[in-house]
Amino acid sequence: MLLWTAATRVVLGLIAIPLAPFLYQKHFLVLVLLRPTKEVFLAGGFLARQDNVDLVQILIAAIPLSILGVWNFYLLGKAYAKEIQNDDLPGIAERVITPKRVKSFDKALDRKGPRLVLLGRMAVMSSAMVAAAAGATKMPGKDFYPADALGGFVSFAIATGAGFLLGHAYKAAGPWLTAVGALAVIGFAFILGRQLKKV
Repeated sequence: MLLWTAATRVVLGLIAIPLAPFLYQKHFLVLVLLRPTKEVFLAGGFLARQDNVDLVQILIAAIPLSILGVWNFYLLGKAYAKEIQNDDLPGIAERVITPKRVKSFDKALDRKGPRLVLLGRMAVMSSAMVAAAAGATKMPGKDFYPADALGGFVSFAIATGAGFLLGHAYKAAGPWLTAVGALAVIGFAFILGRQLKKV
């Protein structure tokens, strides 16, 4: 059951990519349900500033896959810990939980623990793979769940807040300042992700 739920999460995220241009204008909450990522939250903040969507509705739409979906990967990491370490995942599990990607977080998790889980939510890195690595390395749930939940909500607040400010900049100064601001936010998240993976 956990494996099929994780596979569904991955498939929904992929389906959302070609549908995004069609969902963006009139069905933005469906886009959030399918692909609750930092880029979508940034767009959500922008649209909220334009009064096209409600931030509370975006948050509620994001919770199933953004929070609970990531927790599913933590449980999968725990369930398949031995297979991940031995590169011996069966069938679809190997496609959903890529052992190489999960193992790339092992050493960083050993050093940074829950701090990596929390800050990783704000960086450009796969929260699902960090969660699977946390499960595979036997990070206790009492450490993982609060750190991940807090990181998820803070990441949401930062991304939508930045989008909201960029929406204000768009109204005041036009699209160029907004584009530069969006690139700065994404650049910060990318740099943070690189720093967090360093051991």
